[in-house]
Amino acid sequence: MRLMRVELFIQTASILLAALPLLIHFAINSTKLPSTEEDPVVSESSSPDRASQSPAIPFAGTDLDQVLQTNRCQGCNLAGVDLSDKDLSRVNLAQANLMQANFISTELINAIFTDAHLHQANLTQAHLYGADLKKADLRSANLSEANLMFASLAEADLRDATLEKAELRDADLTYTNLTNANLKGASLYGTLLQGADLSGADLSGADLRYANLSGANLQGTNLSNARLDFAIMPNSVGYTGERQY
Repeated sequence: MRLMRVELFIQTASILLAALPLLIHFAINSTKLPSTEEDPVVSESSSPDRASQSPAIPFAGTDLDQVLQTNRCQGCNLAGVDLSDKDLSRVNLAQANLMQANFISTELINAIFTDAHLHQANLTQAHLYGADLKKADLRSANLSEANLMFASLAEADLRDATLEKAELRDADLTYTNLTNANLKGASLYGTLLQGADLSGADLSGADLRYANLSGANLQGTNLSNARLDFAIMPNSVGYTGERQY
């Protein structure tokens, strides 16, 4: 009887020893199971979400939204943007890049464009009454028939700009560079042009009555049929014509 118990014990122990590796295997896998349910670690370079994100740099789309929503975007990049026929009165676009921007027939009353880059911008028939364009870059810009009454363009760069039939009555163009600018038929009644460079400019048919041209450069300026009644022209360079009083 005792011998049978010993044999049974030996058989049971043999079975347990045979099953031991399998039990160890299951125990190890059960401890690793939670980690398999976690999200796989993906590097930033291989993540589709991160890879598709653009760098956070200004571009015309977001800057345009800012202009339309807040009426200001100083130093923004709006090159080539089309803002024609919009009411942007009192907008602040100081130091903005507006190269080749379109402002045809846009309301820009009392707008701020100080130090703005408006090279080749189209401002035809724009309403810029009282606008601040001091030191703005308006080279080759088109301001034909624009309303610039009481606007300040002091020290602005208007070389080769077109201001044909523009309204510049009582505007401030002191020390403005208007070399080779087209001002045919423009209204410059009472305009401040002290120290302005008008060399090579076309002012034929322009109204310069009561304008102040003290110290202005008029070398090669076309003043044919221009009205100069009561214009102030002491120390102007290059003017040899007669004035009417």
